[in-house]
Amino acid sequence: MFSRLYQRLTSPSSPSEEETKEVHEEEEGTMSTLIQEPCKSGLLQITVHSGKSLRKADIFGKGDPYVVIKVNRVKIHTTVVKYGTDSPRFEESVHCILSDINDSKLAFEVYDKDMIGVDDTIGCAFVNLAKKPSIVNSPLLLSLPDINECGSLYVSVSFTPMTIIRPPASLE
Repeated sequence: MFSRLYQRLTSPSSPSEEETKEVHEEEEGTMSTLIQEPCKSGLLQITVHSGKSLRKADIFGKGDPYVVIKVNRVKIHTTVVKYGTDSPRFEESVHCILSDINDSKLAFEVYDKDMIGVDDTIGCAFVNLAKKPSIVNSPLLLSLPDINECGSLYVSVSFTPMTIIRPPASLE
């Protein structure tokens, strides 16, 4: 029973956030009803694809960029440094569980690795997940105060809501 129920609940016909769906299963001649409700919590997948025309932070040579990904100001991933380029290909993904997508913000901070001293900030981009829970290989314009052109960062973001299954009020 549970495997069929799980297949039905995880199928592409899962309800949107505005809907509630009843799932009926027969078990030894009796009918049980469960209510499936979408939730604000779920799995967030973030992929940093590439950067383009990143601002040069070093006086000599090309940059050595990397990206720090933060969710609600907490660092969750740092990409590998790509040496000697202003248009790096990262293709790195990270997953995390969100407790409430409506309260979640993403930050992409791009830095230039320095051999001596503190790494230079190339630019930052922010995504409010309540307004934009899904992005597919789209450019985010990087910015810094008082600097107009910092380059672009190409990212994908997808959110898969968790589903809450509870018995109907009449069975509780």
